[in-house]
Amino acid sequence: MENDGQLTFEDDPLYIKQNRAHKLLEEGSFSDAIALFENIIGGNAGYPGVPDGIRAARFWIGRANKLKKYSSPYGKARLLLKEWRDFEKFMTKNSLKHGRSTAAIQKYIFSDIIESFTQAYNEGVAPDTGILIQIGDCFKKLGNFERAIDMFEYARSFDKEDPSLLSKLGDCYFSIDETSKAKVLFREAFFIDPGLIELDSIESPFIHMVYAKTVQQIRNPDTSIYWIPVIAEVSRAFNVKREPKKGEIEKLREEIRKLEAEYSTNKKMRDYIKPKLINHYFWLIDSLKIVGGSKKEIEESLGRINEIDSEIFSQYMK
Repeated sequence: MENDGQLTFEDDPLYIKQNRAHKLLEEGSFSDAIALFENIIGGNAGYPGVPDGIRAARFWIGRANKLKKYSSPYGKARLLLKEWRDFEKFMTKNSLKHGRSTAAIQKYIFSDIIESFTQAYNEGVAPDTGILIQIGDCFKKLGNFERAIDMFEYARSFDKEDPSLLSKLGDCYFSIDETSKAKVLFREAFFIDPGLIELDSIESPFIHMVYAKTVQQIRNPDTSIYWIPVIAEVSRAFNVKREPKKGEIEKLREEIRKLEAEYSTNKKMRDYIKPKLINHYFWLIDSLKIVGGSKKEIEESLGRINEIDSEIFSQYMK
């Protein structure tokens, strides 16, 4: 095909062969793909992407025998996940670029993982929600955020207060531009326990922006993750709030009483308790405002935040 008299990639026979090789990688036909790549090298030794494609395919040929010994789909899926992590290390060590070849292999490997996990779940091998979350992780890795959301939402129906799961779900909603849902989920996840959230697995630039602000202000790598919801609140990043659940306000009051007692007596853990206590006051204030609660209680809560950290209070009141 020509474009204004110019030849395009589609006219290049080597490019056509490379496309076929990528299709073979998507199907898991690694030996056939290598043969085609080597044929391309015969026509052009420096053809872009081909050497990386050969090295990536050879890595997975060497793993084929390992997979044969697993008769259970769950065992196979777990092994594939481990092998993929090893492959990512191999890529880094050998300066292998994540291009069309590795993307094609990823599609094949993660499709196999999803199929194996799904079969295991249907067979009742893993009765907990962990397997559903792993399937969702695979869909998320492939960029299929809608399917990932389906899996995560299903898992959430069994465990509504898993901060790691809520953050994964928020990340997926952010990726499909449903930012209000994402913010509510992120806010919930970081309220429950920031320490259980894997920041490296979150792709949302929104969260990484808040984390960067937090690190800049807190300057303590050990506690910075616990300050994320506090900094998100004072910077108005968590600006979408939900209605408090039945009994939640009283539960917040009780948690605050416990945290206040810990804050007073546990000097060693005070740096970790402090952001959690402040964030609980933020949640109480928001909940009282939403339901039209006591203005006196709101003022008392604000006063306590000021006593705990006047700088955070000042930022909050701006």
